[in-house]
Amino acid sequence: MNEAAALTVSVVIPVFNGGDDLDKCLAALMRSDFPLLECIVVDDASTDGRTRQISERHGARVLEMEQQSGPAIARNHGAAEAQGDILFFTDADVVLHADAISHAVAEFQARPDVAAVIGSYDEHPVHPSFLSRYRNLYHHWNHQAAGPEASTFWTGCGAVRRDVFLGQGGFSDEYDRPSIEDIEFGYRLRAQGGRIRLLRDMQGSHLKQWTLGGIVKTDIFQRGVPWVVLLKRFPESPPDLNLKRSARVATALAGLFLLSLLLLVPGHPASLPAWPWGLLPLLAVAGIAWIQRDFLRLVRQLHGIGFALATVPMLVLFFICCGLAVPLGYLEYWREKRR
Repeated sequence: MNEAAALTVSVVIPVFNGGDDLDKCLAALMRSDFPLLECIVVDDASTDGRTRQISERHGARVLEMEQQSGPAIARNHGAAEAQGDILFFTDADVVLHADAISHAVAEFQARPDVAAVIGSYDEHPVHPSFLSRYRNLYHHWNHQAAGPEASTFWTGCGAVRRDVFLGQGGFSDEYDRPSIEDIEFGYRLRAQGGRIRLLRDMQGSHLKQWTLGGIVKTDIFQRGVPWVVLLKRFPESPPDLNLKRSARVATALAGLFLLSLLLLVPGHPASLPAWPWGLLPLLAVAGIAWIQRDFLRLVRQLHGIGFALATVPMLVLFFICCGLAVPLGYLEYWREKRR
């Protein structure tokens, strides 16, 4: 038996009222082309009464939290019980490709110095709504466009050596709701010299249905604000994913878009004439579209020109949310330091 085959894998999945999504997630895991040592489902105090029945039907082991504590603590609970050499984390609304776990194991075998690996969503999100297809595709593209040496971890489709994970103390228990506990773990791991690789072929389909309110809430409060705080804690973190220089320029252009709209409102002392200042918001939007042209090219290829055009306002909204998260994040960091 070669060393790669000797590696054992424990899959850990936190779930709260997973329902049919959990059923699809576990069914996909059972089709994995790499044999699993175990699959551990951590029920974070679900109220639908279905988690145990669905999990046991697929041969998964179920751990039950006494009270809802958030996915970070639930994953830690599962990892503490796991026996595999590799901890593979995924979410209850992700359908992993059959070869996803094999890609992770092969990377650990080929690079003994690699502590963790992450993958990406695929380019075929399941939910048919425009918002869901846009959002899940954008996540896919951000990972596919990133370099192979990652600076963060990701629990949607990510694996880490168990001894490394436990040595780092797992995910921070300060995150008691879905947030950026995986990013924080990745920063902490990198700061200690751990190496994280991004494997573009290690993929899964995302089942999540997004709403406009959910997108705004996530981008500002569940990711943006805590990520700004995290960057203050880890100032040496490399610019990756949404932190590239191009993304920062797009955020500035989104701010210009908002400011120019305010200055074009007639009837106040600072209002500007429509010509030529009315071109400012259009130029800002054009600049964001140019910066995101590779993503727009992808969605045009997949869904046509109409989808691509409808995506542009969503990108503007995304970078507006990023801009709003910055001062709120600095305020939260200041409050944290005061405490």
